[in-house]
Amino acid sequence: MEPDRPPLRPILMETHRVLIRPAPPYEPPPVASSAPPPAPDTTSAPPPPQRGRAPSATTLEARQFAIATISLVLEVIDRRRNMSQLDGRVALPLQEQLIALTRAMSGRTGAESAATVRRVHVQMCGPGAAEIFGNYRRNGRVRAFAGRIEQMPCRVRAATGSTRSALPRTVEYRWQLVELTMV
Repeated sequence: MEPDRPPLRPILMETHRVLIRPAPPYEPPPVASSAPPPAPDTTSAPPPPQRGRAPSATTLEARQFAIATISLVLEVIDRRRNMSQLDGRVALPLQEQLIALTRAMSGRTGAESAATVRRVHVQMCGPGAAEIFGNYRRNGRVRAFAGRIEQMPCRVRAATGSTRSALPRTVEYRWQLVELTMV
């Protein structure tokens, strides 16, 4: 059985006086004048914002390479592509790491776990090197990646003449993914 409690009394607030005042004026009164308005001071005004420069051809080439290579790497990890498709695009030490990662992810493959690239950004570090970063989606989650691409010398055969025995070799610089971190 509950103990007897005294009945609750309502709390009343009594106000003796309410004072209402008008708000003070915030704008000066209009002035009737026949003089023209003063000209704006152009010496202290900041310059209008300028759009960024158009990216160079090297930057565009690096970005296209980064998008294609990151897409390939994600497809290799998901086992939608063969590791041999990364030859020439990814440095050998990084290929070995991707092989280990692919083995570790072997039980998590499927259509619902397929990764797709969302954004790729490129920051040029020099004439033949760039840092890349961006994000990708897997299983409804957005994850990040960062890496470095560099232009590496690649020996290619020149397509001159019809004899195969003495084809001259030339050196051509091609982009290659040399570092990659995925979170």
